[in-house]
Amino acid sequence: MPFVLSIFKRYSRVLIAGFLGLSLSLNAQGLVPSLNKKRIVKEFLEYLAIPNESDNYLGLEKNLSFVKDHLDQSGVATEIIEFQEVKYLYGVFNEGAPYTLLIYLQLDTLKANPSEWSQPDPFEPLIKAASTSQGDYVFARGASDSKGPTFSLLAALQSLSEHKLTPTVTLKIIGDTAEEKGSKTLSDFVASNRDLFEADGLLILDGTRSLADVPTLTYGARGIATFTLTTYAGLTDLHSGQYGSIIPNPWLEMTQLIASMFDENQKVLIAGFDPYQDSPEELNYLNELMYGDYNELEERLGKPLLSTYIHPQQAFHHPSLILREYYANNGSTSGLTRIPSSVNAVFEMRLTPETPAERQFEIIEDHLKLNGYTLITSEPTKNDRATISKLVRMQTNTGSVAFRTPLNSKLGVWLEQGIQKGIQKNEVLKLTTTGGSQPIASFINTLNIDAIALRIPNPDANIHGPNENIALKNLFEGIQSLLGILTTDFNDDK
Repeated sequence: MPFVLSIFKRYSRVLIAGFLGLSLSLNAQGLVPSLNKKRIVKEFLEYLAIPNESDNYLGLEKNLSFVKDHLDQSGVATEIIEFQEVKYLYGVFNEGAPYTLLIYLQLDTLKANPSEWSQPDPFEPLIKAASTSQGDYVFARGASDSKGPTFSLLAALQSLSEHKLTPTVTLKIIGDTAEEKGSKTLSDFVASNRDLFEADGLLILDGTRSLADVPTLTYGARGIATFTLTTYAGLTDLHSGQYGSIIPNPWLEMTQLIASMFDENQKVLIAGFDPYQDSPEELNYLNELMYGDYNELEERLGKPLLSTYIHPQQAFHHPSLILREYYANNGSTSGLTRIPSSVNAVFEMRLTPETPAERQFEIIEDHLKLNGYTLITSEPTKNDRATISKLVRMQTNTGSVAFRTPLNSKLGVWLEQGIQKGIQKNEVLKLTTTGGSQPIASFINTLNIDAIALRIPNPDANIHGPNENIALKNLFEGIQSLLGILTTDFNDDK
């Protein structure tokens, strides 16, 4: 993404001359307010300047105050609730409407290393003008993940309030200050306060759009789990010249173990790992999906792809197994003439509703046993090392679980119609699921409701990386989409 000279330094010194302050009158339909883009940009930059990294207590407090104040001014009744040392924002608005929509907001950001950024401070937002027709981008930590989506809701509700309009549905809002830490207490918090969060559907404001960069709804997310396998040699590292070809090399044992799990095309060979069969409806959907195909991905990624599915999106319907890294001991023997005493390999699994972590761990354990390995769950004893030739330790970690909402859900129909109304375009991309994971499926399952994510940021947003950004075009379309949704009647007959 090429850029020319930065034209803004800090939000307090911003000149917004390039943005048109549009009239606040209603549009031709009489239902969706126009946007005051000049004010939106100014307030958004103020929001981005709050350092709300997940370990920054004062920054999280400021962020909570900013969001709470904006919601209060729009008529939302809010409170801050602390549960198991995590602070959550709760809000409710327009109670009594026939349909209740719960909206999830992420209120923390990942830590940023200033030395990796092309600006002095990741929390001093910069606006840069693109050399393409895409318009201007704002660079700051959290710009897309997830202050841009959160601010889209704040701006939409502010606009409705100024025009004395109320949403067509009851709104409930939950703001999570520990998403980047895995939202470990969220499910218990919701279960303990179920009456507060009872709703008919959940809208998740998180995630980037596909490569097509059109308004996107995602109907599910895969779960995630990790495990580490360890193979062993002698009690200590040994000189490779003296002991090579005499003592078993744990590097080779690990390489052979990994090779037993994948074929040359990286297909998982573990029996039963992927039981999912795409339905005829899903296959038809994939055949008709116009965006994000293999040609688009190859052009962007610059590498021939493993095109084993009809469409890359189909891969997200299935579990995956990824080798993240492997290393000897703690990595200290790299480059030395040593046979290490142990070698570790770290794996990541992306999970579907049909393949929860516990099931997959059992299948992997069975695979290792069938290949002659003896599994242990703690460090081996001296006798273990001396008497067991194919010894492997397996350590597991369960992260988030998967969820999937049907593409024909009434919630999805309503959201799609609202987006079309808000941005005056018919083009809405519906994705069955995302390849990534969101740590909220457990509370979706607790409430037993349909959940769909509205993905607002641009696909080149560099989420979790240096120079994270959001295109202002996407921010404005996010606000317009939410305005359209909140002013569209929910019809149970859809």
